[in-house]
Amino acid sequence: MRVLSETAGRVVLKEAFEAQGYHITENYPFSLGDTLVELDGYDPQARVGYEYLTEEDGIEPGPLDLLMRQKHCHLFLIDESQVDDAQAMLAAVFEFFRRIECDD
Repeated sequence: MRVLSETAGRVVLKEAFEAQGYHITENYPFSLGDTLVELDGYDPQARVGYEYLTEEDGIEPGPLDLLMRQKHCHLFLIDESQVDDAQAMLAAVFEFFRRIECDD
């Protein structure tokens, strides 16, 4: 299976989020208590962002899952093993957009 690179995945995600009207800040530092993570992209006003989990960046999903469970924000988390190209990434992110529209 092919893997979408960290750089390519981040480009796809940023363009998709901005097309939905979000104002994305890349490499956004996000803290929750003692835990600091740097999200690939985040809109602090809308409290919506994303993280493409790859071996390249080495981020563990645990703290990010905690943020979402506590309803601090909506984060689109996707592991590189789940997508092999930009089209698969877009299909997943647009499903995320549908879910958060239903939550609001």
